[in-house]
Amino acid sequence: MRRTWTLQMAAVLFAVDMIVKQYVEDTLDAGTQKDLGDTGLVLRKIYNEGFMLNFLDQYPKVVKNVTIASGVSVLAEDICWFSRKGHWTEKAGMTLVSAGAASNIFDRLVRGRVVDYIGWKSGPGRLADVTANLGDTYLAAGMLVMAGKKLLEPRCKKK
Repeated sequence: MRRTWTLQMAAVLFAVDMIVKQYVEDTLDAGTQKDLGDTGLVLRKIYNEGFMLNFLDQYPKVVKNVTIASGVSVLAEDICWFSRKGHWTEKAGMTLVSAGAASNIFDRLVRGRVVDYIGWKSGPGRLADVTANLGDTYLAAGMLVMAGKKLLEPRCKKK
């Protein structure tokens, strides 16, 4: 159990995002939204055929190839970190990155586009159009954990 917690947690996070994506697919029409109470968040269905904010959506082969290469890169990094003893912070960060990457890679390769569903109620403007999914949130959180660890570790070890 102790050696596989990273894989188990990544699988749970992946499953949660996929369940929410399927719920959104089954219950919302594209472009519609539902308020999520007083949270300031909305649930909406947006399809992203490119990278963040639909970047390069007009080049689906490039997006697919970069997605595959990124997935291989994340897998290689997983093998590197998960095979080491200790390094719990890095492993936690990579668990989040892996879950988010796997979810969005699955969408891109199986559905042909990523389903985004978390938006912000911010009135008119650019922020109101930004929509993400839990996988995006996992990726960002994992990268913050990894960067925070790197920034906070001592530069030189005392002898």
